[in-house]
Amino acid sequence: MERRIFYNGRIITMDRRTPQAEAVCVEDHRIVAVGSTEEILLQTGRAGVSRIDLEGAFVYPGLTDNHLHLMGHGMKLSMLDLSGATSKASLLRKVEECARMTPEGKWVLGLNWNENRFPLPEPPTLAELDAVSPDRPVLLTRVCHHVQAVNSKACQVAGVSRDTPDPKDGKLGRDVHGNLNGLIFENASRPFLDALPARTLDELRGFARKGAADALSKGLTCVHTDDLRSAGSVDTLLAIYRGWVEEGTALRTHHLVYHPFLDQFREAGWKGGDGDPWIRFGAVKIFADGSLGGRTALLSRPYADDPATRGLAVHSRVELEERVRQARAAGMAVAIHSIGDEAADRVIQVLKACPPGSTIPDRLIHGQVLREDQIRQLCRLPVAVDIQPRFVVSDFPWVRERLPEELHRYAYAWKTLIESGVPVGGGSDAPIEPLDPLLGIHAAVTRRSPEMNGHPGYSPEQRLTPYTALRLFTLGGAQTAGEAGERGTILPGKFADLSIFDRDLLDPEPASLLEAKALMTVVNGQIAWWA
Repeated sequence: MERRIFYNGRIITMDRRTPQAEAVCVEDHRIVAVGSTEEILLQTGRAGVSRIDLEGAFVYPGLTDNHLHLMGHGMKLSMLDLSGATSKASLLRKVEECARMTPEGKWVLGLNWNENRFPLPEPPTLAELDAVSPDRPVLLTRVCHHVQAVNSKACQVAGVSRDTPDPKDGKLGRDVHGNLNGLIFENASRPFLDALPARTLDELRGFARKGAADALSKGLTCVHTDDLRSAGSVDTLLAIYRGWVEEGTALRTHHLVYHPFLDQFREAGWKGGDGDPWIRFGAVKIFADGSLGGRTALLSRPYADDPATRGLAVHSRVELEERVRQARAAGMAVAIHSIGDEAADRVIQVLKACPPGSTIPDRLIHGQVLREDQIRQLCRLPVAVDIQPRFVVSDFPWVRERLPEELHRYAYAWKTLIESGVPVGGGSDAPIEPLDPLLGIHAAVTRRSPEMNGHPGYSPEQRLTPYTALRLFTLGGAQTAGEAGERGTILPGKFADLSIFDRDLLDPEPASLLEAKALMTVVNGQIAWWA
Protein backbone atom coordinates (compact mmCIF):
# COMPACT_ATOMS: atom_id res chain seq x y z
CA MET A 1 0.00 0.00 0.00
CA GLU A 2 1.16 3.53 -0.74
CA ARG A 3 2.40 5.80 2.02
CA ARG A 4 -0.11 8.47 2.99
CA ILE A 5 0.26 11.48 5.28
CA PHE A 6 -2.64 13.16 7.08
CA TYR A 7 -1.40 16.53 8.31
CA ASN A 8 -2.48 19.89 9.70
CA GLY A 9 -5.01 18.26 12.02
CA ARG A 10 -5.81 18.20 15.70
CA ILE A 11 -5.13 14.58 16.58
CA ILE A 12 -6.30 13.08 19.88
CA THR A 13 -4.27 9.89 20.25
CA MET A 14 -6.01 8.55 23.43
CA ASP A 15 -2.51 7.67 24.64
CA ARG A 16 -1.68 9.58 27.83
CA ARG A 17 2.07 9.67 27.09
CA THR A 18 1.61 11.64 23.83
CA PRO A 19 -2.02 12.80 23.96
CA GLN A 20 -1.98 15.15 20.97
CA ALA A 21 -0.36 15.50 17.57
CA GLU A 22 -0.84 17.28 14.25
CA ALA A 23 0.04 14.64 11.66
CA VAL A 24 0.11 10.91 11.13
CA CYS A 25 1.80 8.83 8.44
CA VAL A 26 0.37 5.45 7.43
CA GLU A 27 1.85 2.70 5.26
CA ASP A 28 1.07 -0.99 4.72
CA HIS A 29 -2.20 -0.55 6.66
CA ARG A 30 -0.36 0.56 9.80
CA ILE A 31 0.52 3.83 11.47
CA VAL A 32 4.24 4.40 11.02
CA ALA A 33 4.72 7.87 12.55
CA VAL A 34 2.82 10.41 14.67
CA GLY A 35 3.96 13.93 15.47
CA SER A 36 3.87 17.56 14.40
CA THR A 37 3.10 18.50 10.83
CA GLU A 38 6.61 19.81 10.36
CA GLU A 39 8.43 16.71 11.58
CA ILE A 40 6.16 14.20 9.83
CA LEU A 41 6.41 15.97 6.48
CA LEU A 42 10.19 16.29 6.93
CA GLN A 43 10.73 12.66 7.95
CA THR A 44 8.25 10.84 5.70
CA GLY A 45 7.10 13.28 3.03
CA ARG A 46 9.30 12.22 0.14
CA ALA A 47 8.28 12.95 -3.45
CA GLY A 48 5.23 11.04 -4.60
CA VAL A 49 3.81 10.44 -1.12
CA SER A 50 0.06 11.06 -0.94
CA ARG A 51 -0.79 13.98 1.38
CA ILE A 52 -4.16 14.93 2.82
CA ASP A 53 -4.54 18.35 4.42
CA LEU A 54 -6.95 17.95 7.34
CA GLU A 55 -7.46 21.73 7.51
CA GLY A 56 -7.70 21.70 11.29
CA ALA A 57 -10.16 18.81 11.55
CA PHE A 58 -10.22 16.66 14.69
CA VAL A 59 -8.83 13.11 14.41
CA TYR A 60 -9.52 10.24 16.80
CA PRO A 61 -8.61 6.55 16.94
CA GLY A 62 -11.09 4.62 14.81
CA LEU A 63 -14.39 4.46 16.69
CA THR A 64 -15.76 1.02 17.57
CA ASP A 65 -19.30 -0.05 18.40
CA ASN A 66 -18.66 -3.04 20.65
CA HIS A 67 -22.15 -4.53 20.59
CA LEU A 68 -24.71 -4.37 17.81
CA HIS A 69 -26.48 -6.45 15.17
CA LEU A 70 -25.25 -5.05 11.89
CA MET A 71 -27.58 -7.04 9.66
CA GLY A 72 -30.46 -6.20 12.00
CA HIS A 73 -29.58 -2.53 11.63
CA GLY A 74 -29.63 -2.92 7.86
CA MET A 75 -33.02 -4.62 8.16
CA LYS A 76 -34.28 -1.72 10.27
CA LEU A 77 -33.25 0.68 7.52
CA SER A 78 -35.24 -1.52 5.09
CA MET A 79 -38.34 -2.36 7.17
CA LEU A 80 -41.26 -0.76 9.00
CA ASP A 81 -39.62 1.25 11.78
CA LEU A 82 -41.97 1.84 14.70
CA SER A 83 -39.52 3.76 16.88
CA GLY A 84 -41.32 7.01 16.06
CA ALA A 85 -44.73 5.76 17.25
CA THR A 86 -45.65 7.77 20.34
CA SER A 87 -49.09 6.22 20.86
CA LYS A 88 -50.73 2.89 20.26
CA ALA A 89 -53.05 4.54 17.73
CA SER A 90 -50.10 5.84 15.67
CA LEU A 91 -48.46 2.39 15.78
CA LEU A 92 -51.64 0.71 14.56
CA ARG A 93 -52.01 3.26 11.74
CA LYS A 94 -48.48 2.49 10.55
CA VAL A 95 -49.18 -1.24 10.63
CA GLU A 96 -52.46 -0.78 8.75
CA GLU A 97 -50.77 1.30 6.04
CA CYS A 98 -48.00 -1.28 5.68
CA ALA A 99 -50.52 -4.15 5.53
CA ARG A 100 -52.38 -2.45 2.67
CA MET A 101 -49.13 -2.33 0.66
CA THR A 102 -48.04 -5.86 1.54
CA PRO A 103 -48.72 -8.51 -1.13
CA GLU A 104 -50.93 -11.43 -0.19
CA GLY A 105 -48.95 -14.21 1.47
CA LYS A 106 -46.21 -11.85 2.69
CA TRP A 107 -45.64 -10.84 6.31
CA VAL A 108 -45.96 -7.39 7.86
CA LEU A 109 -42.70 -7.03 9.76
CA GLY A 110 -41.99 -4.11 12.07
CA LEU A 111 -39.29 -3.16 14.54
CA ASN A 112 -38.71 -1.07 17.65
CA TRP A 113 -42.13 -0.39 19.16
CA ASN A 114 -41.93 0.80 22.75
CA GLU A 115 -45.12 1.06 24.78
CA ASN A 116 -43.30 3.12 27.42
CA ARG A 117 -43.44 6.04 24.98
CA PHE A 118 -47.27 5.84 24.81
CA PRO A 119 -49.56 7.96 27.05
CA LEU A 120 -50.91 4.64 28.35
CA PRO A 121 -48.01 2.17 28.38
CA GLU A 122 -49.94 -0.74 26.90
CA PRO A 123 -48.56 -2.95 24.10
CA PRO A 124 -50.60 -3.77 21.00
CA THR A 125 -52.94 -6.73 21.42
CA LEU A 126 -53.81 -9.65 19.17
CA ALA A 127 -57.31 -8.24 18.60
CA GLU A 128 -55.99 -4.79 17.69
CA LEU A 129 -53.51 -6.21 15.19
CA ASP A 130 -56.26 -8.45 13.75
CA ALA A 131 -58.38 -5.34 13.17
CA VAL A 132 -55.70 -3.55 11.12
CA SER A 133 -54.33 -6.65 9.36
CA PRO A 134 -56.84 -9.51 9.25
CA ASP A 135 -55.31 -11.29 6.23
CA ARG A 136 -51.55 -10.66 6.46
CA PRO A 137 -49.49 -12.20 9.27
CA VAL A 138 -47.99 -9.52 11.53
CA LEU A 139 -44.80 -9.80 13.57
CA LEU A 140 -43.69 -6.66 15.40
CA THR A 141 -40.47 -6.79 17.41
CA ARG A 142 -40.25 -4.64 20.53
CA VAL A 143 -37.32 -2.24 20.90
CA CYS A 144 -35.59 -4.65 23.32
CA HIS A 145 -35.87 -7.54 20.80
CA HIS A 146 -37.02 -9.83 23.62
CA VAL A 147 -40.77 -9.40 23.02
CA GLN A 148 -42.87 -9.64 19.85
CA ALA A 149 -46.48 -8.73 19.11
CA VAL A 150 -48.37 -10.89 16.59
CA ASN A 151 -51.85 -11.26 15.13
CA SER A 152 -54.04 -14.32 14.65
CA LYS A 153 -52.86 -14.89 11.07
CA ALA A 154 -49.26 -15.07 12.29
CA CYS A 155 -50.26 -17.60 14.95
CA GLN A 156 -52.04 -19.67 12.31
CA VAL A 157 -49.05 -19.68 9.95
CA ALA A 158 -46.66 -20.46 12.82
CA GLY A 159 -48.84 -23.29 14.12
CA VAL A 160 -49.27 -21.67 17.53
CA SER A 161 -52.61 -21.86 19.34
CA ARG A 162 -54.17 -21.62 22.79
CA ASP A 163 -53.14 -25.24 23.38
CA THR A 164 -49.47 -24.66 22.56
CA PRO A 165 -47.41 -25.04 25.74
CA ASP A 166 -44.82 -22.46 26.74
CA PRO A 167 -41.25 -23.46 25.88
CA LYS A 168 -38.86 -23.65 28.84
CA ASP A 169 -36.93 -20.62 27.53
CA GLY A 170 -39.88 -18.38 26.68
CA LYS A 171 -43.53 -17.59 27.26
CA LEU A 172 -46.70 -17.03 25.23
CA GLY A 173 -48.70 -14.07 26.51
CA ARG A 174 -52.24 -14.95 27.60
CA ASP A 175 -55.31 -13.16 29.00
CA VAL A 176 -57.08 -14.13 32.21
CA HIS A 177 -58.99 -16.84 30.32
CA GLY A 178 -55.86 -18.49 28.94
CA ASN A 179 -56.34 -17.18 25.39
CA LEU A 180 -53.36 -15.84 23.45
CA ASN A 181 -53.08 -12.05 23.80
CA GLY A 182 -50.55 -11.54 21.00
CA LEU A 183 -47.40 -11.04 23.08
CA ILE A 184 -44.51 -13.45 22.61
CA PHE A 185 -41.63 -13.49 25.10
CA GLU A 186 -38.04 -14.62 24.50
CA ASN A 187 -37.65 -17.90 22.57
CA ALA A 188 -41.36 -18.54 22.32
CA SER A 189 -40.83 -16.51 19.13
CA ARG A 190 -39.02 -19.43 17.47
CA PRO A 191 -42.08 -20.89 15.61
CA PHE A 192 -42.87 -17.43 14.22
CA LEU A 193 -39.32 -16.76 13.08
CA ASP A 194 -39.14 -20.23 11.54
CA ALA A 195 -42.34 -19.51 9.60
CA LEU A 196 -40.92 -16.39 7.93
CA PRO A 197 -39.99 -16.80 4.26
CA ALA A 198 -36.27 -17.48 3.92
CA ARG A 199 -34.16 -14.49 2.90
CA THR A 200 -31.99 -14.85 -0.16
CA LEU A 201 -28.23 -14.44 0.12
CA ASP A 202 -28.46 -11.23 -1.90
CA GLU A 203 -31.09 -9.83 0.48
CA LEU A 204 -28.99 -10.67 3.54
CA ARG A 205 -25.86 -9.23 1.97
CA GLY A 206 -27.83 -6.10 1.13
CA PHE A 207 -28.85 -5.69 4.78
CA ALA A 208 -25.25 -6.06 5.94
CA ARG A 209 -23.98 -3.70 3.25
CA LYS A 210 -26.57 -1.07 4.15
CA GLY A 211 -25.70 -1.34 7.83
CA ALA A 212 -21.97 -1.07 7.06
CA ALA A 213 -22.44 2.01 4.90
CA ASP A 214 -24.36 3.73 7.69
CA ALA A 215 -21.69 2.78 10.24
CA LEU A 216 -18.88 4.21 8.14
CA SER A 217 -20.80 7.44 7.58
CA LYS A 218 -20.95 7.92 11.35
CA GLY A 219 -17.20 7.51 11.84
CA LEU A 220 -17.20 3.87 12.91
CA THR A 221 -14.25 1.80 11.73
CA CYS A 222 -15.09 -1.45 13.55
CA VAL A 223 -18.22 -3.13 14.87
CA HIS A 224 -18.68 -6.15 17.12
CA THR A 225 -21.75 -7.84 15.73
CA ASP A 226 -24.05 -10.76 16.52
CA ASP A 227 -25.51 -11.84 13.17
CA LEU A 228 -25.53 -15.64 13.04
CA ARG A 229 -29.23 -15.87 13.85
CA SER A 230 -30.00 -13.59 10.92
CA ALA A 231 -27.60 -15.38 8.56
CA GLY A 232 -28.75 -18.87 9.54
CA SER A 233 -25.37 -20.60 9.20
CA VAL A 234 -21.64 -19.98 9.53
CA ASP A 235 -21.12 -20.51 5.79
CA THR A 236 -23.83 -18.00 4.93
CA LEU A 237 -22.42 -15.45 7.37
CA LEU A 238 -18.99 -15.73 5.76
CA ALA A 239 -20.48 -15.49 2.26
CA ILE A 240 -22.31 -12.32 3.26
CA TYR A 241 -19.37 -10.54 4.82
CA ARG A 242 -16.67 -11.77 2.47
CA GLY A 243 -18.90 -10.70 -0.40
CA TRP A 244 -19.07 -7.07 0.51
CA VAL A 245 -15.44 -6.93 1.64
CA GLU A 246 -14.51 -8.14 -1.85
CA GLU A 247 -16.73 -5.39 -3.25
CA GLY A 248 -14.60 -2.83 -1.41
CA THR A 249 -16.58 -2.08 1.76
CA ALA A 250 -13.89 -1.29 4.35
CA LEU A 251 -15.33 -1.93 7.80
CA ARG A 252 -13.82 -4.25 10.38
CA THR A 253 -16.26 -6.77 11.85
CA HIS A 254 -15.74 -8.80 15.01
CA HIS A 255 -18.31 -11.60 15.23
CA LEU A 256 -19.84 -13.30 18.24
CA VAL A 257 -20.84 -16.95 17.71
CA TYR A 258 -24.36 -17.64 18.99
CA HIS A 259 -24.09 -20.88 20.99
CA PRO A 260 -26.46 -23.06 18.89
CA PHE A 261 -23.98 -22.61 16.02
CA LEU A 262 -20.90 -23.66 18.02
CA ASP A 263 -20.74 -27.21 16.66
CA GLN A 264 -21.12 -25.92 13.11
CA PHE A 265 -18.42 -23.34 13.81
CA ARG A 266 -16.00 -25.99 15.10
CA GLU A 267 -16.74 -28.42 12.28
CA ALA A 268 -15.75 -25.69 9.84
CA GLY A 269 -12.35 -25.58 11.54
CA TRP A 270 -12.75 -22.19 13.22
CA LYS A 271 -11.87 -21.09 16.74
CA GLY A 272 -12.03 -17.84 18.67
CA GLY A 273 -9.64 -15.19 17.38
CA ASP A 274 -9.52 -16.66 13.87
CA GLY A 275 -10.05 -14.47 10.85
CA ASP A 276 -8.33 -11.64 9.04
CA PRO A 277 -8.16 -7.86 9.45
CA TRP A 278 -11.72 -7.49 8.14
CA ILE A 279 -13.63 -10.48 9.56
CA ARG A 280 -12.67 -11.93 12.93
CA PHE A 281 -14.47 -14.33 15.26
CA GLY A 282 -14.60 -13.74 19.00
CA ALA A 283 -16.57 -15.24 21.87
CA VAL A 284 -19.56 -17.59 22.10
CA LYS A 285 -22.79 -15.63 22.70
CA ILE A 286 -25.13 -16.97 25.39
CA PHE A 287 -28.29 -15.48 26.94
CA ALA A 288 -28.76 -15.59 30.72
CA ASP A 289 -31.95 -13.52 30.85
CA GLY A 290 -34.17 -11.14 28.89
CA SER A 291 -34.94 -7.41 29.13
CA LEU A 292 -36.25 -4.92 31.67
CA GLY A 293 -38.74 -3.62 29.10
CA GLY A 294 -40.33 -7.05 28.81
CA ARG A 295 -39.92 -7.80 32.56
CA THR A 296 -37.83 -10.82 31.58
CA ALA A 297 -34.52 -9.54 32.98
CA LEU A 298 -33.80 -11.77 35.98
CA LEU A 299 -33.74 -9.84 39.27
CA SER A 300 -32.88 -10.89 42.80
CA ARG A 301 -36.12 -9.29 44.00
CA PRO A 302 -39.64 -9.01 42.53
CA TYR A 303 -40.40 -6.27 40.02
CA ALA A 304 -41.82 -3.20 41.73
CA ASP A 305 -44.63 -2.86 39.18
CA ASP A 306 -45.35 -6.61 38.99
CA PRO A 307 -44.47 -8.38 42.26
CA ALA A 308 -45.58 -11.71 40.79
CA THR A 309 -42.37 -12.01 38.76
CA ARG A 310 -38.62 -11.66 39.14
CA GLY A 311 -38.00 -12.19 35.41
CA LEU A 312 -37.01 -15.15 33.29
CA ALA A 313 -33.87 -17.29 33.25
CA VAL A 314 -33.22 -18.35 29.66
CA HIS A 315 -31.17 -21.29 30.97
CA SER A 316 -31.10 -23.04 34.30
CA ARG A 317 -27.91 -22.69 36.34
CA VAL A 318 -26.85 -26.19 35.22
CA GLU A 319 -27.67 -25.48 31.55
CA LEU A 320 -25.79 -22.17 31.65
CA GLU A 321 -22.70 -23.88 33.02
CA GLU A 322 -22.95 -26.58 30.36
CA ARG A 323 -23.08 -23.92 27.62
CA VAL A 324 -19.95 -22.29 29.03
CA ARG A 325 -18.14 -25.62 29.34
CA GLN A 326 -18.93 -26.36 25.69
CA ALA A 327 -17.31 -23.05 24.75
CA ARG A 328 -14.30 -23.82 26.93
CA ALA A 329 -13.92 -27.21 25.25
CA ALA A 330 -13.68 -25.31 21.96
CA GLY A 331 -11.01 -23.04 23.48
CA MET A 332 -13.32 -20.02 23.32
CA ALA A 333 -14.34 -17.11 25.51
CA VAL A 334 -18.00 -16.44 26.25
CA ALA A 335 -20.09 -13.28 25.89
CA ILE A 336 -23.15 -13.61 28.11
CA HIS A 337 -26.22 -11.39 27.87
CA SER A 338 -26.97 -10.43 31.48
CA ILE A 339 -29.21 -7.51 32.45
CA GLY A 340 -30.69 -8.29 35.88
CA ASP A 341 -28.58 -8.68 39.01
CA GLU A 342 -29.72 -12.28 39.61
CA ALA A 343 -28.62 -13.13 36.07
CA ALA A 344 -25.25 -11.51 36.81
CA ASP A 345 -24.96 -13.63 39.98
CA ARG A 346 -25.45 -16.79 37.94
CA VAL A 347 -22.98 -15.70 35.27
CA ILE A 348 -20.28 -14.81 37.81
CA GLN A 349 -20.63 -18.13 39.60
CA VAL A 350 -20.45 -20.06 36.33
CA LEU A 351 -17.36 -18.14 35.19
CA LYS A 352 -15.69 -18.90 38.51
CA ALA A 353 -16.44 -22.58 37.99
CA CYS A 354 -15.24 -22.59 34.36
CA PRO A 355 -11.80 -20.93 34.00
CA PRO A 356 -11.16 -19.21 30.66
CA GLY A 357 -9.66 -21.11 27.75
CA SER A 358 -8.83 -18.18 25.48
CA THR A 359 -6.69 -15.04 25.42
CA ILE A 360 -9.86 -13.17 24.38
CA PRO A 361 -11.61 -11.88 27.51
CA ASP A 362 -15.01 -13.17 28.53
CA ARG A 363 -17.75 -10.57 28.31
CA LEU A 364 -20.79 -9.67 30.31
CA ILE A 365 -23.15 -7.99 27.84
CA HIS A 366 -25.26 -5.05 29.08
CA GLY A 367 -24.72 -5.31 32.87
CA GLN A 368 -27.57 -2.89 33.52
CA VAL A 369 -28.03 -3.87 37.16
CA LEU A 370 -24.76 -4.73 38.89
CA ARG A 371 -24.44 -4.56 42.67
CA GLU A 372 -21.20 -3.42 44.29
CA ASP A 373 -20.44 -6.94 45.54
CA GLN A 374 -20.79 -8.22 41.97
CA ILE A 375 -18.46 -5.55 40.61
CA ARG A 376 -15.84 -6.57 43.18
CA GLN A 377 -16.08 -10.13 41.94
CA LEU A 378 -15.85 -9.05 38.29
CA CYS A 379 -12.60 -7.25 39.13
CA ARG A 380 -11.08 -10.60 40.04
CA LEU A 381 -12.13 -12.27 36.78
CA PRO A 382 -10.79 -11.82 33.21
CA VAL A 383 -14.10 -10.28 32.18
CA ALA A 384 -14.97 -7.16 30.20
CA VAL A 385 -18.40 -5.51 30.19
CA ASP A 386 -20.23 -4.24 27.11
CA ILE A 387 -22.42 -1.24 28.01
CA GLN A 388 -24.87 0.79 25.94
CA PRO A 389 -25.01 4.37 27.27
CA ARG A 390 -28.10 5.20 25.18
CA PHE A 391 -30.15 2.79 27.30
CA VAL A 392 -30.36 5.62 29.85
CA VAL A 393 -32.23 7.70 27.28
CA SER A 394 -34.69 4.92 26.42
CA ASP A 395 -35.24 3.41 29.86
CA PHE A 396 -35.48 6.33 32.26
CA PRO A 397 -37.64 7.35 34.05
CA TRP A 398 -39.91 4.30 33.66
CA VAL A 399 -37.21 1.85 34.72
CA ARG A 400 -37.27 3.35 38.22
CA GLU A 401 -40.92 2.38 38.54
CA ARG A 402 -40.08 -1.14 37.40
CA LEU A 403 -37.03 -1.88 39.51
CA PRO A 404 -37.35 -2.51 43.26
CA GLU A 405 -36.14 0.55 45.15
CA GLU A 406 -33.17 -1.23 46.73
CA LEU A 407 -31.72 -1.77 43.22
CA HIS A 408 -32.08 1.82 42.00
CA ARG A 409 -28.55 2.90 42.91
CA TYR A 410 -27.10 -0.08 41.03
CA ALA A 411 -28.97 0.61 37.79
CA TYR A 412 -26.80 1.66 34.85
CA ALA A 413 -24.06 2.62 37.35
CA TRP A 414 -21.34 2.67 34.75
CA LYS A 415 -19.05 5.23 36.35
CA THR A 416 -18.82 2.98 39.40
CA LEU A 417 -18.08 0.03 37.11
CA ILE A 418 -15.37 1.87 35.15
CA GLU A 419 -13.69 3.30 38.24
CA SER A 420 -13.47 -0.22 39.69
CA GLY A 421 -11.03 -1.14 36.91
CA VAL A 422 -13.22 -3.58 34.97
CA PRO A 423 -12.51 -3.18 31.20
CA VAL A 424 -15.57 -1.57 29.64
CA GLY A 425 -16.48 -0.89 26.00
CA GLY A 426 -19.34 1.15 24.58
CA GLY A 427 -21.88 0.21 21.94
CA SER A 428 -25.36 0.93 20.69
CA ASP A 429 -27.05 -2.48 20.45
CA ALA A 430 -28.39 -1.18 17.11
CA PRO A 431 -31.04 -1.60 15.82
CA ILE A 432 -32.35 -1.30 19.39
CA GLU A 433 -30.70 2.12 19.84
CA PRO A 434 -29.42 4.59 17.24
CA LEU A 435 -26.13 3.55 15.68
CA ASP A 436 -24.51 7.01 15.96
CA PRO A 437 -21.63 6.73 18.49
CA LEU A 438 -21.85 10.45 19.25
CA LEU A 439 -25.33 9.89 20.69
CA GLY A 440 -23.83 7.17 22.87
CA ILE A 441 -21.08 9.51 24.07
CA HIS A 442 -23.65 12.26 24.72
CA ALA A 443 -25.77 9.87 26.80
CA ALA A 444 -22.73 8.75 28.80
CA VAL A 445 -21.79 12.37 29.57
CA THR A 446 -25.27 13.74 30.29
CA ARG A 447 -27.41 10.74 31.41
CA ARG A 448 -30.38 12.26 29.60
CA SER A 449 -31.91 12.63 26.15
CA PRO A 450 -30.65 15.42 23.86
CA GLU A 451 -34.01 17.20 24.16
CA MET A 452 -33.89 17.54 27.96
CA ASN A 453 -31.82 20.73 28.18
CA GLY A 454 -31.26 21.78 31.77
CA HIS A 455 -32.05 18.35 33.16
CA PRO A 456 -29.30 17.17 35.56
CA GLY A 457 -29.48 13.66 34.15
CA TYR A 458 -30.74 10.46 35.70
CA SER A 459 -28.45 9.36 38.54
CA PRO A 460 -26.17 12.32 37.70
CA GLU A 461 -23.43 10.99 39.98
CA GLN A 462 -22.85 8.35 37.26
CA ARG A 463 -22.11 10.87 34.48
CA LEU A 464 -18.81 10.28 32.68
CA THR A 465 -16.26 12.86 31.58
CA PRO A 466 -16.04 13.41 27.79
CA TYR A 467 -12.64 11.70 27.74
CA THR A 468 -13.88 8.60 29.59
CA ALA A 469 -16.96 8.43 27.38
CA LEU A 470 -14.86 8.69 24.20
CA ARG A 471 -12.53 6.00 25.54
CA LEU A 472 -15.49 3.58 25.66
CA PHE A 473 -15.77 3.81 21.89
CA THR A 474 -12.03 3.75 21.13
CA LEU A 475 -9.67 1.81 23.38
CA GLY A 476 -12.58 0.23 25.26
CA GLY A 477 -13.92 -1.34 22.08
CA ALA A 478 -10.50 -2.82 21.36
CA GLN A 479 -9.97 -4.13 24.89
CA THR A 480 -13.25 -6.06 25.01
CA ALA A 481 -12.18 -7.98 21.88
CA GLY A 482 -8.65 -8.60 23.13
CA GLU A 483 -7.31 -6.32 20.38
CA ALA A 484 -5.87 -3.40 22.36
CA GLY A 485 -2.46 -4.12 20.86
CA GLU A 486 -3.83 -3.47 17.38
CA ARG A 487 -6.45 -0.75 17.73
CA GLY A 488 -7.88 1.89 20.05
CA THR A 489 -5.08 4.50 20.12
CA ILE A 490 -3.12 6.40 17.48
CA LEU A 491 0.37 5.00 17.89
CA PRO A 492 3.03 3.63 15.52
CA GLY A 493 2.46 -0.06 14.80
CA LYS A 494 -1.30 0.01 15.23
CA PHE A 495 -3.84 -0.36 12.45
CA ALA A 496 -4.33 2.84 10.47
CA ASP A 497 -7.93 3.44 11.62
CA LEU A 498 -8.95 7.09 12.01
CA SER A 499 -12.27 8.83 12.64
CA ILE A 500 -12.19 12.45 11.51
CA PHE A 501 -14.76 15.05 12.65
CA ASP A 502 -15.38 18.72 12.15
CA ARG A 503 -15.21 19.60 15.85
CA ASP A 504 -13.83 18.59 19.22
CA LEU A 505 -15.63 15.55 20.68
CA LEU A 506 -14.04 16.42 24.05
CA ASP A 507 -15.73 19.84 24.20
CA PRO A 508 -17.01 20.30 27.78
CA GLU A 509 -20.33 21.47 26.33
CA PRO A 510 -22.20 18.24 25.46
CA ALA A 511 -24.45 19.99 22.93
CA SER A 512 -21.41 20.19 20.65
CA LEU A 513 -21.64 16.42 20.16
CA LEU A 514 -25.09 16.81 18.65
CA GLU A 515 -23.75 19.23 16.05
CA ALA A 516 -20.57 17.30 15.16
CA LYS A 517 -20.28 15.80 11.68
CA ALA A 518 -18.03 13.03 10.46
CA LEU A 519 -15.79 14.25 7.64
CA MET A 520 -13.80 11.13 6.81
CA THR A 521 -13.47 7.53 7.99
CA VAL A 522 -10.11 5.83 7.41
CA VAL A 523 -9.88 2.06 7.85
CA ASN A 524 -6.68 0.06 7.33
CA GLY A 525 -5.16 3.15 5.77
CA GLN A 526 -7.95 3.37 3.18
CA ILE A 527 -10.39 6.26 2.96
CA ALA A 528 -13.51 4.18 3.50
CA TRP A 529 -15.96 7.10 3.59
CA TRP A 530 -15.86 10.85 3.22
CA ALA A 531 -18.48 13.57 3.38
